[in-house]
Amino acid sequence: MKSGYKCSAKRIAAIGVMLCMLVLTCLTVTSVLNTKAEESIGQGHVNYDVTGLRIRKGPTTNSSIITTVSGGFKFDIYEETTDDDGDTWYGIGFYLNGSYERGYIYGGYITVDKRNDYKPDADFEEYLDSQGFPDSYKDGLRQLHAQYPNWVFVADHNGKDWSDVLDNQNIIGRSLTYGSAVSSWKSVADGCYDWETGEYTQLDSGGWVQASSALVEYALDPRNFLNADNIFMFENLSFDGSLQDESGLESMVDGTFMENSSHNLSYEGNDYTYITGLLLAGQKSGVSPYHLASRILQEQGNSGYGSSISGTQSGYWGYYNYYNIGAYASGGLTAVQNGLRYASRTDSETLRPWNTRMKSIVGGAIYLGQSYINRGQNTLYYEKFDMTGRGHQYMTNVLAPRSESVKSAQGYSDSNKNNIAFIFRIPVYENMPENVCEIPTGNGSPNNRLESLYVEDYSITPTFSYYTTEYSLIVDYETSSVYVGGSALDSSADVSGLGYHDLSVGSNDITITVTAANGDEQNYVITVVREDKEPDPEPGPGPEPEPDVTYPGFSTDLFVDEDERYITGINVSEYTGDVLDRISNYDGAYSKILNKNGNEKDGLVGTGDILITYNSSGEEVSRYEIILYGDVNGDGEIDLFDFVAVKRSILGIADPLGVYWKAADCNRDGEIDLFDFVAVKRCILGLGSVKQ
Repeated sequence: MKSGYKCSAKRIAAIGVMLCMLVLTCLTVTSVLNTKAEESIGQGHVNYDVTGLRIRKGPTTNSSIITTVSGGFKFDIYEETTDDDGDTWYGIGFYLNGSYERGYIYGGYITVDKRNDYKPDADFEEYLDSQGFPDSYKDGLRQLHAQYPNWVFVADHNGKDWSDVLDNQNIIGRSLTYGSAVSSWKSVADGCYDWETGEYTQLDSGGWVQASSALVEYALDPRNFLNADNIFMFENLSFDGSLQDESGLESMVDGTFMENSSHNLSYEGNDYTYITGLLLAGQKSGVSPYHLASRILQEQGNSGYGSSISGTQSGYWGYYNYYNIGAYASGGLTAVQNGLRYASRTDSETLRPWNTRMKSIVGGAIYLGQSYINRGQNTLYYEKFDMTGRGHQYMTNVLAPRSESVKSAQGYSDSNKNNIAFIFRIPVYENMPENVCEIPTGNGSPNNRLESLYVEDYSITPTFSYYTTEYSLIVDYETSSVYVGGSALDSSADVSGLGYHDLSVGSNDITITVTAANGDEQNYVITVVREDKEPDPEPGPGPEPEPDVTYPGFSTDLFVDEDERYITGINVSEYTGDVLDRISNYDGAYSKILNKNGNEKDGLVGTGDILITYNSSGEEVSRYEIILYGDVNGDGEIDLFDFVAVKRSILGIADPLGVYWKAADCNRDGEIDLFDFVAVKRCILGLGSVKQ
């Protein structure tokens, strides 16, 4: 081939230049030359659900095998060709044991990620902008446009917020993956994983478990599927006789149980094959027969091993459910039993009971059309990720749209793909992540929990639980370091952060990190507060004033600030009568304690209350506000409400005002800080008291 000659010439020239350079610099050749940067026309990867795909020396199954690869394997593409059967093969470059090799790979199980030969198309760029496609969509769409210029891409701005949709799909039981998947595909959320046994919770028969949030993000992100195969998850699934025919169905069922089956497919006096039967089902239901074929293979397997179509299930002999409608485990029944129970009921509109194969194929298609495709869930993507507001989804397998889209793509001939103006409805969400959500790949135990955690000679709060990740501890000034001990729940996990930790005065965060075998990390944090030295005692009250006929006399344990007109020294939980007994009045004068609203009190005295003295004529002669240190909300007690008020002030959320601010400054240093926070906390825990 002429193009092959050009590649060889470039390679020879490049090798010659390299050898000359090595000779001139007295270097030794130790690696294989890689010329992929100048020659490749694109990049691709093996589909993630594929194992044991062969790379061969030529574009035919008769060529010798170089190696086998599995899902996620990446390579450079140098040419695209077809074999005698019309199947697509790619000439690729890849690394094998440190060397860059060349070979061929069958195109049916790979995804072309990027083509380097794309030429800018001004009209198409203007169209992408008019549709409102974000920039992160455009590269994939450009690649598809270059390969299939007749295809039409419609941006479906569905008005849904990305985070809301993601949260909705992470509800337990809504998005599943198979139990044998790598650990990063499986959820360890509450109810999905047993940290002690390392077992995942089965949520459906057949070993299905909850998908991890990272896998849901990958499956939900349309940008991951803008390639020639997966784009068909966005294809309209309605019936179109001009596009869908027997030859396309033959391609879809090739090599499956539906190709040359001996199953009895009679219906209304006529005999059908799977191919003609699916065309009939599409016509009657308004659903694409390609989609119906793909759905059957997804549910029953290429070999047709599914118990739902055996006709021999105990208790449901002679019933069939090709699309597994209503097939979910509940009420003590398996998914298969519930699906066949559904099939056995009577509903003339959907041809139930499905006591023949064709009634199941045609009637089930009518159900799909009525319930999903003809009601707005008209793409594979929207059948899984429902945006109609009904909370209604056909499938729980989070990767079903990806695998079914490949089957759908295979149903169309290359001629159809090149000449038909397929319309693809591609979702665009509000507030999407800037970068594409990649598929998680980590494996190994996900267990990143501690079995025990302690601080030697102290008790942490709250009591340890491997679900609880934040703890606190208060130590006195003399404690300059603590020892933190603990162990992982899973022996394969690594733990860092244990051992001795020096403490500074104030707050110290000690972080213990557990790294699971699959790389997932979990942090446990112990906040250790080291108290400062005890502050110098407050100066005692001055000499008792001479008795005055109008001004009150105070007992020596009360402190009066005559400049700012406030009183301290009143005990927490002290009642009005007890405080008034500590005040002396003369010549008919008397005192009252009012609340901040001016009403006389007879209960507990708190911050913000007012002590007023009246002379014998009832005229006010003095007024003082009362402060109880630590009683920030003025209820006369030190409790959780005060704790929160101090914390909010430290965090800069909200500061108390006036005497309430002074009450929060427990150590009277002119600031509301960590020491005041500790004083209130110790008082609440019964470990100390706030000095008044």
